[in-house]
Amino acid sequence: MTQAMSGLSCATIRPAAPKPFKIMALALGCALGSIFAGPASAEESQTYVMSRFWHAANNHEGDCPTGLNPRYKDQWAKNLVDLGIPPKDIARILEKDAEDSEGRDFENNELLKLMITRGRIDGKAVNTYAHPLAVTDPKLKPWSGKEAYGFDLDGKGVTKTSFEDPESHEKGVKHELARVLGCNDEFRARLREGSASALFLWTAIKDAAPAWTFTVTGENLKKDGPVTIKVSRAMEGVKYNGNGTARADLTYRADPDPRTDHNVYKGEIKNGVISVTEPGHLFMVQEPLLFPRFTLEKFHARMKMNAQGVMEILIGGYQPIAEIYHWCGSGSIDADTNFCAEPPGIYHLLRKFADYDPDPKTGQNRSISTTYYIEAVPAFLAPVKPDGLANISSYR
Repeated sequence: MTQAMSGLSCATIRPAAPKPFKIMALALGCALGSIFAGPASAEESQTYVMSRFWHAANNHEGDCPTGLNPRYKDQWAKNLVDLGIPPKDIARILEKDAEDSEGRDFENNELLKLMITRGRIDGKAVNTYAHPLAVTDPKLKPWSGKEAYGFDLDGKGVTKTSFEDPESHEKGVKHELARVLGCNDEFRARLREGSASALFLWTAIKDAAPAWTFTVTGENLKKDGPVTIKVSRAMEGVKYNGNGTARADLTYRADPDPRTDHNVYKGEIKNGVISVTEPGHLFMVQEPLLFPRFTLEKFHARMKMNAQGVMEILIGGYQPIAEIYHWCGSGSIDADTNFCAEPPGIYHLLRKFADYDPDPKTGQNRSISTTYYIEAVPAFLAPVKPDGLANISSYR
């Protein structure tokens, strides 16, 4: 009342100012207000830094009824047939390669040269991995499982092609990348184990990639209620323990890259699970060689702390198939023999099962529904000052 009568605010009081009656009344009013109003409400914030990252697989024995796709050596023999090479010559090429397999000469090995240049454009040989559509479709077998991790991305509920999440039991899950990868031996795994391919890739990039961070902010993070979820990255990579897991409670500098400023989503805590409630667009940068960019449309996330104090996170959305193929196809023959057998076949499957973002001219979908599994541990994220140093005082 006194503040309204005087036309002044509590912030205008200065110790050296004259103190006529109305100023004294204002000061008394401010003092009483601070007594009866109680402490101002403040939001809590907790950051987690990514410790592990891979495709959320859910493979079981018998989920590829007609068997797995061939391993690369068997697939190469089929590729020679698709090239129209006579059986007698195929036998000679394979036999010679077997003799040289311990010390292959990539420049002169006939089999490798054929595999690298078996694409055809206007009758001319082109790089197989750079031009996967120029390669005869090897017709790899897709996965036919019924349960896949993820989210109802399109809001249509149960459809003929949707899955059920094996843990949350959400129905209508859209996760077509599971079909593409599920019958290829190097991609098969259970969720928390990681496939051979996933472990190979994560080991290759984890020390070079910037740390991803997930910050949850709300009035009380121990109770159900609305929260804000921000996905960002740090200016440095993750610091690891001797067993390869991220060290908890370390401080990272927040990367000021404006491209990640919009990775902020409305969410909620319900029964201990943190979820995005208003999906949006995610833009991230990972490792420059294999993952120069990572984007998801209709971004969803679900986070829950496990008994070991590790935050388990599922993120999902529609990802451009070009981004997925990049880490597979850019590896050329090395990818083919190590972590992504038959990249052109993978690309043909990606196009077949892509279910979002149709090309306006051709109608071909350019993105595919997918889900990734992340483990993260508590950390501190400090804003960065103009000199590049962490502004420690601003986050404690």
